[in-house]
Amino acid sequence: MSVQWRPRHVFRALAAPLVTAALVAAPGATASAAGCQIWTGVPPPSPGGIENVLEGVTALSPCNVWTVGNYTDVADGPVLSLAEHWNGTAWKVVDTPSPDTDRNFLSGIAGSSASDIWAVGETGSNSFIVHWAGTKWTQATSPSPGSNFNDLNGVDAVSATDAWAVGQFSAGSGAMPLVLHWDGTRWAQKAAPGPGSNSVLAGVAATSASSAWAVGSFSASSGPKTLIEHWNGTKWARVPSPNPAGQVSEIGLNAVAATSASNAWAVGTYATATKDKTLIEHWNGHTWKLVPSPNPGAFSFLDSVAATSASNAWAVGVQITSTGGEKTIIMRWNGSTWKQIPSPNPGPVSELAGVAATSATSVWAVGDFKNGGPSQVLATHCC
Repeated sequence: MSVQWRPRHVFRALAAPLVTAALVAAPGATASAAGCQIWTGVPPPSPGGIENVLEGVTALSPCNVWTVGNYTDVADGPVLSLAEHWNGTAWKVVDTPSPDTDRNFLSGIAGSSASDIWAVGETGSNSFIVHWAGTKWTQATSPSPGSNFNDLNGVDAVSATDAWAVGQFSAGSGAMPLVLHWDGTRWAQKAAPGPGSNSVLAGVAATSASSAWAVGSFSASSGPKTLIEHWNGTKWARVPSPNPAGQVSEIGLNAVAATSASNAWAVGTYATATKDKTLIEHWNGHTWKLVPSPNPGAFSFLDSVAATSASNAWAVGVQITSTGGEKTIIMRWNGSTWKQIPSPNPGPVSELAGVAATSATSVWAVGDFKNGGPSQVLATHCC
């Protein structure tokens, strides 16, 4: 069975050999912070006997939350798509299509209403989009222009007739951005800049029909660089984005969130000579600027970001400790600084990959953990 490549996992793969294999137990349970009280949650089901992973989450209300990922039930068996729903009391696995006999991944999810939700990923070597119309998940037809791979990493929806999905597709020996748009009738590919020999998009956020952001990375002659692109209602265009001093090799933006024309956040990771660090950039309506962020652990990665206002944003990811353990990261923007807050770690290997917020006091984060057996899904809520 093949192993999927996703942008948010690139840097972890590079960092892992640099730490020892020993694992130490991480503290679990609860956390508190101003504007948010306790991180807790009812454990979601883990249907797979080998592996269970959650990648994305969307919250339409405190009692209507969806999360997606994948699971593997038997050794050397197929990777199957996974969707779970929170109704305010319990999590429940909801059947999703898994059309390929080997690879079915869901990486991102977003919706404009309770009966209009999109999830995206990859099935086999093709792009993969499924839709929830209120009763069941069904696969939608989606373009796959690449001959070797077509991966979708992120999705966002403005309305029932306006949604975006982004990723990458194979082009020669490299990759080009894959940008798809839903107009209420069909998903169609849209042209997007692809600088360098490899250009990938990992996240998208739209605030209106005439404003959307997509973020990722590309390979330049001088090395990897951040990539940010904007939709103005007519076309996608590249927007200058900073690259931090001290970057020596890998860099990438994994997710983006926006609340207005003058407030957007992008998060990711970059490598220095000694460690991998968190990367956070902010759009103020005129330019993208680097914003300082905590760097716990020997290596630190941010995978997802959510924002509800200019004074409230959340970022999640994982830190690799000097002894080889993995611990979750949760950071909050309070209007002036990013601060790390304590977060749950139910196993010695615990990570968060997705975050969604409906207010400053209602936030969901999802991922997975291991504690002496198959990986289990992880969902935690701050309220």
